[in-house]
Amino acid sequence: MSVLTAAVVLVGVLCVLDLLLSFGVIRRLRAQNEVLRDLREKQAAAEPDIMLPAGATVGAVSDVDVTGALVGFFSPGCEPCKERMPQFIEYATGHRGRVIAVAAGGAEETADMVVRLGEVAEVFVEEIGGPLHTAFGTTGYPAVGLVDASGTVVASGWEMSALPVPATR
Repeated sequence: MSVLTAAVVLVGVLCVLDLLLSFGVIRRLRAQNEVLRDLREKQAAAEPDIMLPAGATVGAVSDVDVTGALVGFFSPGCEPCKERMPQFIEYATGHRGRVIAVAAGGAEETADMVVRLGEVAEVFVEEIGGPLHTAFGTTGYPAVGLVDASGTVVASGWEMSALPVPATR
């Protein structure tokens, strides 16, 4: 009987030890989760907008009317651009207003991009820092945005999910 009692006591002690260690691990994971959340918030606050944020007014562009437009900026050497361009094209097919695409770079390097985007958009080829880049405050690629009839940015970002779901035709 004493062996059985000793075994039960040993199992009880091991269970209590396991419970204490589990509580310690859970407390440590919660603290680490808070640190990671604070770090993500700091990074999000430090990340500049890739283009004008919602509520900003688009700068003047002398020969292009951007009011009421879906706008996308793409660069031929940009891997995320290659991933997002089909999404932009799909979104543009459901967009009821004007669609403008800006291919950043020279005519030769953007030729394929111009052909693909030209199916759904009015395409402008300009070097980085050109008039459309400046008007939209574009700092990276891809950058997409929606502009309302008054020239105010409704939504913008580097992913298509930053834009509202288009109305169906």
